[in-house]
Amino acid sequence: MKVKKKSLLLLCVLTSLSTSVLAETVMETRSYTTVVNEDTANSSKTTISREQYSSSVSTESTSYSTSSSSSSTHVGVGVGIGRVGYGSAIDVFMPVAGAVKAPPAAVKKTLSILSDDTLNKQGYLGLVKEKGKWGIVGTNGDVLLPPTYQSLEASFDYDGTFFGKEGKNKYVHIKGDGTVLTSGQEAEVEVYTNVAMRKSLVDATMDFDSKGVAQTYDSDNYVAFLEGSKYGFKDRSGAVVIAPQFKEVYNGFSEDRAFVKLNGETVAIDGSGTVLFKAPSNEVYPYHNGLAEYRRKVRRFGLGNLIGLVGIGYWGHHYGGGLYLGEGISFTEDGQKRGYIDRNGAIVIDSKNDYVYPMEKHGTLVRNEGKLGFVNRKGQYIIEPGNYTASTIDMNNVLLTLKNKDTNKYGIFDMETGKQEVPFSYDSIDFVGPHHMAVTKDNKAHVVDMIDGRVIYTGPADTKVTVFAGDTYSWIHSKADGYRILSLDGTVVTTPIMKDISGISAFTHGYSGVKIKGKWGIINTKGELAVQPSYDEVKVL
Repeated sequence: MKVKKKSLLLLCVLTSLSTSVLAETVMETRSYTTVVNEDTANSSKTTISREQYSSSVSTESTSYSTSSSSSSTHVGVGVGIGRVGYGSAIDVFMPVAGAVKAPPAAVKKTLSILSDDTLNKQGYLGLVKEKGKWGIVGTNGDVLLPPTYQSLEASFDYDGTFFGKEGKNKYVHIKGDGTVLTSGQEAEVEVYTNVAMRKSLVDATMDFDSKGVAQTYDSDNYVAFLEGSKYGFKDRSGAVVIAPQFKEVYNGFSEDRAFVKLNGETVAIDGSGTVLFKAPSNEVYPYHNGLAEYRRKVRRFGLGNLIGLVGIGYWGHHYGGGLYLGEGISFTEDGQKRGYIDRNGAIVIDSKNDYVYPMEKHGTLVRNEGKLGFVNRKGQYIIEPGNYTASTIDMNNVLLTLKNKDTNKYGIFDMETGKQEVPFSYDSIDFVGPHHMAVTKDNKAHVVDMIDGRVIYTGPADTKVTVFAGDTYSWIHSKADGYRILSLDGTVVTTPIMKDISGISAFTHGYSGVKIKGKWGIINTKGELAVQPSYDEVKVL
């Protein structure tokens, strides 16, 4: 199952709204602080408000009352911590078990890279584009390298060097001031090495093998060759290991299996050339983690494409949609009739189902006879079929949001256990951080820490939240309040600059790209412009 990677990557979890038969009294104190800053160079006023919660629980009383004071103290009936009340409605957010799962090693590595501020410490803030060319700006706001290159990218080594493209297949490896280190073919090789390093990080993050030690086979390095009208295979030394005998090779070897055409049939062979089984379709794809996808030709019934989580650039430059390292999965049927077979050719998930979503590391969604469920990689239902619509998944914490079509409400399931962690109570649910969710209910939006149920922010129902992608700051936006900066400690920052913002990117190392009056600049977490909005595009380093 691919992800809307809007999203490597990075890891969000959800907390649940829940009710309980045990009535407990929760005392909650909120305090608000407003700071006015008259000394900001780029704005005349900075408003900072913080909403803090403290709760004590007692099972001795179930009374509810409110009192108005400067600290806005409320006493109410609820369960657990992080209670938020508005009007006569009281919501209780309970911790989600999946939110405390230890992230895989590859995810930890990815997160550490996301939080690596080495380039900032070296004085590099962002890449800027002007008139089709890219340059570099520093943390002091100065232009370090005027826009010169068709494309520009920081080295994956974070050593303060960059790769620039001057023309078609013409690359240079440069220092931040433009000093050329290598050029020509040498630089081109370094560019592709840089790309490969990024891709390997994404592949590792998405890999099913939790131990990081997948079995390898010599045959996976075999290369097909044509002799006359027949195909065979050679090893990496060029020696023939499987004599030419196949009419067609559908794909190369993966996990010691290759699909070829022999005697008019599509069959699977192993590294010795032995025929193992007949494939269920002529359209079959390489094995990955023990399964191979096959498709059968039928009249297509779906529209759209499944948006995949396939690159480091997916890290949260937009609102919601789930988060895995920076975003999660959204589902759109692509019209394919797919199924999956194991390495012995046995059908694990049949393509005759109404629809099978692309496989991800824990399994996939299967819809049949109007019901949707989640099936693991062994073909077993983990979440039994129901009248559901697929929404988003958090691959790090193995959580799946589903919409109950009977009630039009969203809930959360654990894809490993099948347990429903959050009841169908919400109008929307989005993963927006390593263990944070944004939910709407009863015309209110909440940002919640799923580990402890703490409410970080409450606002209008139309509030949109960008992901906390390796940073402790995010953007929130509503029609009434416009753009504001939200910190994980509940602080909300507003400055006059923000009233003119029409576009944003996710915060990285305390900075975000902002679009003001048609041009892009860079803003810090205090709401001050670090780079004036004068560029066609910016990328924060």
